[in-house]
Amino acid sequence: MLFVVISMHIWDKSYSLIAWLALVAFYLIYPHVQYWRSVSSSDPLRTEMSNLVFDALLVGVSIAALQFPLWISFAATLGVLTDNTANKGMRGIWESILAFVLGASTWVVLFGFKLSMETDIYTTLFCIVGLTGYLLAVSNIGFARNVQLRTTREKLKSREQELLDSNQTLIKHLAEISELQHQLHEQANRDPLTGLYNRRYLDSTLERELSRCMREGQPLTLLMMDIDYFKHVNDLYGHQAGDEMLVRLGKMLTGLARAGDVACRYGGEEFLLFMPSMALEAGQSRAEQLRKDFAEMQVEFGEFCLQTTLSIGVAVYPGHGTSGDELIRAADAALYQAKHTGRDRVVVMAGQ
Repeated sequence: MLFVVISMHIWDKSYSLIAWLALVAFYLIYPHVQYWRSVSSSDPLRTEMSNLVFDALLVGVSIAALQFPLWISFAATLGVLTDNTANKGMRGIWESILAFVLGASTWVVLFGFKLSMETDIYTTLFCIVGLTGYLLAVSNIGFARNVQLRTTREKLKSREQELLDSNQTLIKHLAEISELQHQLHEQANRDPLTGLYNRRYLDSTLERELSRCMREGQPLTLLMMDIDYFKHVNDLYGHQAGDEMLVRLGKMLTGLARAGDVACRYGGEEFLLFMPSMALEAGQSRAEQLRKDFAEMQVEFGEFCLQTTLSIGVAVYPGHGTSGDELIRAADAALYQAKHTGRDRVVVMAGQ
């Protein structure tokens, strides 16, 4: 646009060949040199920003050389300001003004100041139309960028929602996995029939609780129990009847156990209950209550009503042992004694 406008102006003013050569150099050749310089640079964006400043400098030189024609000066200055502002913001305005003034001042210092602001009607009209078209083009580019920005923002918002949904799904799956892991852990440590802990859990827990009782100077009472005449129940009524009796004993132990107590199915019809921070007298009292409750319990099985008794051996830390194995052996020995002295009784291991 500037090339056409300035061509019309210098034709009207009958400028020399040098003016035409300068016009071709500034407005036809120089833009291609700019482009080559930018694409060849290691930092094209930074180079292009410096080109914009140099544009303002050259526009200042050419406007001063043309003796500051009003409409051409206005269009060229506004175009340079628009380019720099669109790419640099407020900093671009001050840079372009300083570069323009520097370029015009350089020409004035070298060749003197001359002022001829008039342009013919055709040059003026083309300048107005060209400037309007340029500003509309810049506005349309801004509009297109805004549309692209809104589209990108909507896509990002959609992606963000997708990520949030995926994150919620992942959290749900992790919770399900955690729950499954907990269930697997429970299944690995629980007896499937009675729901009590198994030998595996007992082995990993008893020593830990004993160590805590040692540190805190607290006792630990352990009960080992066995259902009397259990084989007779199985042989006479079947294994389902025996299983039902085991289940009922498991529920009874669960109801008896405190928060820190651990009830286990030790094997077959043998059960174990250890109670941290419980002295022997209190533990023996619990055992007696358990024996009495079990003896009074009636298990309905079909048309039969089953009833039997419980033998219990009691051992306590530290009197009967300082390790889990020692306590279990002591309680088992007391249980053996209860079995062979009439059953349906609680026996405390000798030595306490």
